[in-house]
Order: sequence, then structure tokens, then C-alpha cells
Amino acid sequence: MFGLPLTKSNTIDSALNTGTTHGEALPQENITLWKTISNLLMTPGTSQLYQIGLDLVYPLGPTEHLIAGSPIIVREEEPSSIIAYTLLDSEFRRNVQAMFEEARTGNDAARHGADSDGPSAPSSSGSLDEQGGSPSPVNEFSQVPPPRSDDEVIERIMLHSLGHHVSFERTAGQTKITCQVFYAAQFEALRRCNGCEDSYIESLSRCNTYVPKGGKSGSAFLRTRDERFIIKEISTAEADAFLKFAPFYFEHMFWNWTFREERPTVLAKIFGFCCVSYRNKSTNKRLKNMNVVIMENLFYGRTCSRYFDLKGSERNRMVDESQLDAVLQDENMLMHIRDQPICIRQQTKRHLHAAIWNDTLFLSKMNVMDYSLLVGFDEAKNELVVGIIDFIRTFTWDKQLESWVKEAGILGGKKGPTIVSPKQYKNRFREAMKRYFMMVPDKFYVPSDNDE
Repeated sequence: MFGLPLTKSNTIDSALNTGTTHGEALPQENITLWKTISNLLMTPGTSQLYQIGLDLVYPLGPTEHLIAGSPIIVREEEPSSIIAYTLLDSEFRRNVQAMFEEARTGNDAARHGADSDGPSAPSSSGSLDEQGGSPSPVNEFSQVPPPRSDDEVIERIMLHSLGHHVSFERTAGQTKITCQVFYAAQFEALRRCNGCEDSYIESLSRCNTYVPKGGKSGSAFLRTRDERFIIKEISTAEADAFLKFAPFYFEHMFWNWTFREERPTVLAKIFGFCCVSYRNKSTNKRLKNMNVVIMENLFYGRTCSRYFDLKGSERNRMVDESQLDAVLQDENMLMHIRDQPICIRQQTKRHLHAAIWNDTLFLSKMNVMDYSLLVGFDEAKNELVVGIIDFIRTFTWDKQLESWVKEAGILGGKKGPTIVSPKQYKNRFREAMKRYFMMVPDKFYVPSDNDE
């Protein structure tokens, strides 16, 4: 912006004509610039350039907001953009960085063993120890020395630090946006473990409404435009359950990151948990306390021809395969493997079995059930894509009541109830997954009593 003395136009004209100002010669490029500015200032209202200026439209709509200091455009129709803006905000970054520095120096708050029962450390057998009915306690915080390396900082945050929830609020024009980021440091550490921190924020900047194949939960889903992540709305009850469940989830995922071969997992990773709100006074639109979890998209970059959602139950688990993009279920799987068995190598089956064993034991101890193994067949790469999903819901009184009703035979039917206790669900799930995937020997095959 130039501060031009418009009331003294004769001085400007004189400088342009003589190429001097206050007795000093102007460079040729400066003369050209001055002439351009002068022409723009003297543009008549009837000129074509003036009309073009009148036709210019502000590129953002009333529900889109560009806030100074951030490259993220906040879009009210895309709640993930609010999360991306929050995670990239300098104030939020300072808060999270302070949590990491406190963990590095040992000044962070303790998560004491009495309040933090969680899964035990991994054994060399490749699966969790199932002896005992409850998880082993975490060591007392006072026994953990201050970390020295980045990996030790991540360990301290994911295993020992208290979870801090960061509330963030901004006003853009007539719109007030709020975002509460739960377990901010822990989720940041988890994303660093998986090398997706930068791509995570970039992906969340844009999203679309997404209708998952075979979804029946009634929850709202969004998917980032690059298809890397799925944003799922969860109920208040599920949010409360996940707040209690999250510290054990971080511990489970940390041991997987540290001992990938000894402690495999097939849980579909949850990389964030937030509550998003906004209110636009000019349009009178609002979004109130939308609880969402951000999960990895298991099928990102994949070309899958068939999908299965498997729970290990044969009660009402048949889908009409003539439906477009149908996600098949357990009874469909049993029909398929009669004619076309799913054959995997010995090492692959051992790895899959160990992962399912570890994950189902962990979920059972957390009183979680009704999860599924989502399976996709990537024909292009000749690979099987698997992941356990829907593992937030705990075994509550309504599930218990439904189980009692079905076990009593009030609802009819000869097959076992779909709703059972977490321990029963775990055992049924494990046995079914053993049957669905057949091991075939190859040149590296080593006979074992455990191969089935």
C-alpha cells in the first residue's frame, strides 16, 4: 500500500513527466510503476477496467473462513477443517510442545498404578498372557526415570503421563468455533509413532460426507478428500466410554510399536478424538458438541473387489450378494470358503492369529465387545487387508439385558445369541477366524502342532 498525496496531483504529474522527485532522478522501472498507479487512480467509472473491478467476487462463501496466520480455510460444512485448524494453531502447538518438554524433564503429572490398570508388557511368545482376569498395573510414576531420547519421551507420554484435554476457541467474523482435543499429547505421540503427523493435518483440512459400505450404526461418517482417514461421529455414551478406555488403548498401541513382531495388532488405529462445535450468527447455523474419532482408512490406496464384516456369529449374518457394493458377513463367508477357501501362508496365519489373540484379549479385559474383523481382497496386489473395527462400545446393562432375553429363548431362534459376554464374544471370535482362513504350506513350511 502506497501513501500517495492525492490532493497534490500536479506534483505526481510533474514527477512522471520529468522522471525526478525532489530533485533526484527516478529509475526507469520506478517511472513505469508510478505511471501504472497513476492510470489506475484516474480510471473513469465507465471504463472496462472499472467494470471488471465491480464484478470481482470474494472467493469464500459465508460459511468459509480464512483466519489470519493459518493456511487452513475453516469450512462449516466440513467439521474436520476445524480440527485441522486447531491442530495447526500456534497456541495449540505451544501447549502440546510444553507437554512433551515436561515429559522430557520429568515434570509432567503422574498416572499412578492404582488408577491405571492396563495390559502387561509383552512376552516373548508373541501374544498376551491370559492368566488372571484383570490387567496388570502400570509401574508407579516415581519409579520411571526422566527420558533422554525422543523414543523415551513417547514412552513416558503414552504409558505414564496423565491425559490432558485442550479446549480451543476462535471467532471468525460472525462465527464462533470451538474444538476440544482429548488426550492431545498421547494422540500426537501415537501419530509420531506411525509417521503421519503432517499428512494427518493436511488430510483433515478437507472432507466429504461418507456412507460406509454395510454400515448400520446410524452414525454420521466423513472421509477426508484424499481418503486417508475416516471421521466417525460417536454418541455421548461411547465418548464417555472411550475417555476411560483411551489410556489402555495408548498402552496397547505403544507395545505394538515397540515390539511389532512379538506383539502384533490388527486394530484399526484411532489417531484422534475431538469434540467440535460452531455457531454462525449471520446464518443462524450451528453444530453443537459433535464427538468424533479419526481413524485410519484400512483400504486407502487399495483396489478391493470383495468386503466382509465378520463377527464370528451365524445368527442373521447373511447379506444379499446381488446388492451393489454389498459388504458380506459371516454366513456369506462360510458359503464362499466351501468352494473357494481363503488360503494364506503359514507365517501369515501365525501372525494374524497372534494379532487377533492379543487384540481380543485386550478388548475382553476392557469389557469391549461387538467388534468386527473387516476384510478386503486386494486383487491387484493379491493381498488380504484386515482390521478390527467398532471396538469402542463396552458391555453395558442394555447389552446384558438383551443377552439374557436371547439366552432365555424369548425372541425365538435356534442359533446362539448375537449378544454375549465379552469373554464369550472373544472366544467365539477367535474360533471363527481360525476357520475362515486356511493355512497352506509353501517351501518355507515348518510343521507345527498349532497349524490348522
